[in-house]
Amino acid sequence: MNKTEALAILTSGADWWQYYAQAILVKQEKSGNRIRLNTLLNAKSGLCSEDCGYCTQSKDSKAPINRYGLLPKDEIIRKALIAKKNKSSIFFFFLSGTRPITREIALLCDAIQEIKHAMDMEICLSIGLVTKEQIQLLKEAGVDRLNHNINTPRDNYYNITTTHTYQDRVDTLEMLNEIGVDTCSGFICGMGETDQQLVDMAFELKALGPCSVPVNFLLPIDGTKLEGHHQLTPTKCLKILVMLRLLFPETELRVSAGREYHLGELQQMALLIVDSIFLGNYLTEKGADISDDQKMIDQLGLAVEGVC
Repeated sequence: MNKTEALAILTSGADWWQYYAQAILVKQEKSGNRIRLNTLLNAKSGLCSEDCGYCTQSKDSKAPINRYGLLPKDEIIRKALIAKKNKSSIFFFFLSGTRPITREIALLCDAIQEIKHAMDMEICLSIGLVTKEQIQLLKEAGVDRLNHNINTPRDNYYNITTTHTYQDRVDTLEMLNEIGVDTCSGFICGMGETDQQLVDMAFELKALGPCSVPVNFLLPIDGTKLEGHHQLTPTKCLKILVMLRLLFPETELRVSAGREYHLGELQQMALLIVDSIFLGNYLTEKGADISDDQKMIDQLGLAVEGVC
């Protein structure tokens, strides 16, 4: 698929269904009726020096959230056990801030090793602008991948964040590739980008070769810079997922934060063309009830991967 074809999907009218049908076939070819479940842990909340306009944990956010330092190792492991019980095969934990400090990396490495020893669980971390030394330590501890989203197009980035750049994120992804750690990287759609910008960003990401692409849709949370910002519709969100499914036919595609808020009753259509979802809550915002998601998965006849 080229950029002209990708843009045609995002700007399509009543004929957009033909692209959705193609996406169904691509998903069937890649992973059939299987879906992977991810559980997200907000392991360190708030206390951040970055000014990301979408984030409740930003230094500029006025959103009322819980703020706390890195959770104890035993609590992280306990949460991993709960995730496993809920049929998640990927435990994804997030730390607020620009990057972890030395003692936080040490605790993360210990937790990763103990989780890996106790259960069959993939681990993905989202911990900011990590250094080469930190990446190497996490790799040796057994981390499966690091998440580092590029979030919004290069020429829209300054409108969203000023404390780091789009290139900082690209540099981090390239460093992860160089060291040999799998990357998880995607977008937050609906932050003022144009269709053409979204297409350009998607092709830039494809060139970086992520093993997993999470697609978030902006939650315009009160107290953040982007509160009250609305540019997405349920159909638009599906078109974005369809375009990315066709652009990333062999890569894990995940519908992430905002699916409940933006897709509503069309969530089931999204689940038929993606490879994975988050189960339960997000960082500081509530997601769907786990039982509701599990019911929807059963109704669609999807098989949870990693569960006998």
